Parts: sequence; C-alpha cells; structure tokens
Amino acid sequence: MATAELDRVARILKSDRRYNRLCREIAAGTAPDPGADGPASLRRKIVQHAIAIAGSGGQLQSVRRVSDECALDRFYNRPNGTLTPKQYAAGLRFRRAWLRSARRARVTQTYDTQEIECGGDLNGQENSCYARELVSEALKVLSAAQRRAIVAVCGEDERVGMRGKTICHGLDKLVDLWCIK
Repeated sequence: MATAELDRVARILKSDRRYNRLCREIAAGTAPDPGADGPASLRRKIVQHAIAIAGSGGQLQSVRRVSDECALDRFYNRPNGTLTPKQYAAGLRFRRAWLRSARRARVTQTYDTQEIECGGDLNGQENSCYARELVSEALKVLSAAQRRAIVAVCGEDERVGMRGKTICHGLDKLVDLWCIK
C-alpha cells in the first residue's frame, strides 16, 4: 500500500517538473507554444500563425490564438452568418477607431526617437483625435437604430442578439462611406 502511494506522489512530482520545464522553454522561445487546451478551447475556433521573434534574426515561431476575439468576429464566423468580408472589414475599422478614441492621453512625455520619426504609435493624442473624428463621421451617416447596434456590437462588444439585419445595413453604409474594396 505504501509503495502505491509513493509511486503516485512520484508521478505527480515528475509531471510537475516536466510542466515547469516546458513553461521555461516556451518563455525562452526554444519550445513551441501549444496554446490553450481544455474544454474552453474546444468550443472556440483556434487558428495558428507564424510570427517572427524579436531579436532572433527573423526566426519564426508558431503561435495559436482564439479567432473569435470580439462579438463581431463571432457574428462573422457563424455557420449561417450574413456578414460579407467588406462589412466585416468596416466593422473592424470602426472597432479600432472606437477603442482608440476611448483611450486617455498620456500624462508623461516619451522621448523615444522612433516614435518621433514615425509620427507616433497609435497611442498619442493626435491619433485618438483622428479616431474620434472617424467615429463621429461614421455615426453621422447611420440611423439611430443602426448607431445603437453598431456601437453596442462593434464598439462595446455586446452580443448581436436580434440586431443582425440592422448591423448589416449599418455596415453597408460604412462600407460606402469608407469605400472599402
């Protein structure tokens, strides 16, 4: 009886050491990241990308991520989804502008030469002002119901619910406004 318990404890400790070693190797970039596992990952669509590791001379590492990151992604990837790729692109553009316009301005100044030369990193005051203008321009062409639906789903990441047709018509207007090809 005592040997069975000792064997069980030894297996637990050995698997724990393997897990810790794998975590260290993934953090160092020497082992591939298997991504999420378990019941939550089985319910969501997972895509795999190859990204370049910074400072490794262009070495690529495969990374897995969940493809449905917001309500608009889930609406687009539905089996019976009615969004076209143009409407999806317009919704993502509105989402990026909405999120960028909601950011606060920096309190402290940065002296990064790359930021000064490139004109910012999409976090600066000028970019949030441009994003606010883009959002207000988009909201002007929408009706009140379309405005509420697009802000709720694309901006605030709420569930689509019964607003599917309203969102599609509103995104069509945004496609026409921004001339997305």
